Amino acid sequence: MVGASGSELSLVWQPLQIGPLEVRNRIMMTALTTLYGRDHVLSDRHIAYYRERARGGVALMVTEQQGAHPYADGSFQAGCSAWDRRSIPQYAKLADAVHEDDAKMFVQLYAPGVHDKGMTGIDNWHPVWGASPIPSFIHEEVPMVMDQAHMQDMAHRYGESAGNVLTSGLDGVEIHAAHSYLLGQFLSPAYNQRDDAYGGSVANRCRLVLEVTQEVRRIVGDKIVVGLRLSFDDFMGDVGITGEQTEEQLEIFASSGLFDYFSIAGGGYHTLHLSSGSMAVEHGFMVPFGKRAKAVVGDRAPVFIVGRITELDMAERILSEGSADMVAMTRAHLADPFLVAKARGGRKDEHIHCVGANECLGRLFDQKEITCAVNPILGREERWGEGTLDVVSEGDRKSIVIIGGGPAGMRAASTAAKRGHYVTLLERESVLGGHLDILKRLPSRSEWDIAIGDLERLMRISGVKVELSTEATPSLVEEHSPGVIVCATGSHYDMSGYTPFRPGVLSVPGIDQGHVIDVTTACRRALGDPESLGTRVVIIDESGEYLPLGLAEILGQAGVSVEVISPRTAVGEDLLRTLEASHLFPRLMRLGVTLTPQTFIDEVLADSIVISDIWTGSKKEVREVTTLVLSLLRLPNDGLFKNLSGGTSTVYRLGDALAPRRLPAVIYEGEELGRSL
Repeated sequence: MVGASGSELSLVWQPLQIGPLEVRNRIMMTALTTLYGRDHVLSDRHIAYYRERARGGVALMVTEQQGAHPYADGSFQAGCSAWDRRSIPQYAKLADAVHEDDAKMFVQLYAPGVHDKGMTGIDNWHPVWGASPIPSFIHEEVPMVMDQAHMQDMAHRYGESAGNVLTSGLDGVEIHAAHSYLLGQFLSPAYNQRDDAYGGSVANRCRLVLEVTQEVRRIVGDKIVVGLRLSFDDFMGDVGITGEQTEEQLEIFASSGLFDYFSIAGGGYHTLHLSSGSMAVEHGFMVPFGKRAKAVVGDRAPVFIVGRITELDMAERILSEGSADMVAMTRAHLADPFLVAKARGGRKDEHIHCVGANECLGRLFDQKEITCAVNPILGREERWGEGTLDVVSEGDRKSIVIIGGGPAGMRAASTAAKRGHYVTLLERESVLGGHLDILKRLPSRSEWDIAIGDLERLMRISGVKVELSTEATPSLVEEHSPGVIVCATGSHYDMSGYTPFRPGVLSVPGIDQGHVIDVTTACRRALGDPESLGTRVVIIDESGEYLPLGLAEILGQAGVSVEVISPRTAVGEDLLRTLEASHLFPRLMRLGVTLTPQTFIDEVLADSIVISDIWTGSKKEVREVTTLVLSLLRLPNDGLFKNLSGGTSTVYRLGDALAPRRLPAVIYEGEELGRSL
């Protein structure tokens, strides 16, 4: 997936007038929570993050949500506040940073409503506020129903917050009424069951948004941009906001003359898997909503659109079809902050694609600063941003051999070579990618092939010499006369049955029988012939990750009876945090795959297994098992490292060969090692 060249993007490069402001092109970043805040104020890490993307050519960015009320910190410990005047100096610093590279910056103003935790901040406990006594199905706190005084206070605080933005020198504010937050709750019948002037009809449900924005306009006038973000569809049917309701809303809001633009999103807390789609979601899936919004708004204001847009040629098509005036490529800019500059400069081969792994969101739900599965520089721009890579002099160039063509080895190779070292990468398989080469073959995982291709292109551009189908032996490595050897030889699955969920039990009786195989072997066999594993397959998984469930889907599609057993609270726990579960689990249910959590294996018999629940130890026999698949502990492939250590070369272990970990950790380690060699 290589995007269009700069010369083919005539509409993308056109400037756009948004109220009193002109932006340099049609590519933007919408608000995305990073959790880089410090003491509820925008941090220097934020500023470095936004500055990098301004340098990369994006025209417009919107900050992550900023609380517009003292009760609007939300459920995140690191949430930021716009109402607090302590935010002004950092906003001013941000304005200087992005304006230096001719980018523009808006501040998103929000209040979470029921999707808040009233006890998040130890010094600011409060009841959550809501349109009606309907709690968040996630946070489950019954809200205090807002009365007229509360709504007036909310509008007043939004106005004060907008005033702080105006004072700082930033370019605009965005009123956040999407994704089931407070103003969106007033718009949605799923949350708004009021029978007063703020409930019932679409016009009544729009009232608070209008009152808030009128107060904002009273404070800022036409000096800065004022926009509105809406969820065009909650994807809940008639229970929530439908497209038809949003068309009514848009007519009301556009006719008010209060808004300089409309940013169209989708989904809410019940449908987060569609608000920030994973690689299971089609690229550009929300574009039709932009076209419908544009049909209502017309020329009264620009319309922005989102929805897994990762290529500039798709942005060009969206603009040419009149589906929007501005195209958001938000997560695409997490993966590659310079994607615009690369296209303009004829360097499209260097584009690193967002593949929808949603590591950013997984970190967010863990209350941690976001990172990216494919871009280890995200969040570390102060340390590793553009211009920080130290290029070595001719006399300091080293001959480096990297053994292993998985993600860690490839990233280390390209970074070291970009610095000027002579790098050779040896890979025993005929293809690159390591475990990603298996993942990419599973249902809805094909975009991992894009990630592999990006890593491969970076190596080629950097001058790495790659030797495939090459078994690295000590003698072969020595022939290259390396000064540095990096063992990125990956890991393998432990087959003893040991699990940390059951301390003291080092193995499972009968686990060494021939019908017991590891999940990687099982995937390879199933991809060749899904019936090769027999009629009834049991998968024991403690990883919580996609691989074993992807295997279950392949087998289920072939009519194989599959049960996935896990000691975890839920099977596939990791997929909940990356929003993949809502896509995958329905498919597995339709195929009849059985998911059995909080259970582990006690014994393997000839054609059955004995399992027990982790709480009481109550046992059960599962009969007629043709293949038992283990997806348990992974162990490093470090034998070659041990053989090579002690020679004349400096030898490092990298990635899973050091300690098996998640992809973002080993990609980070590859970048770190490549910079240090």
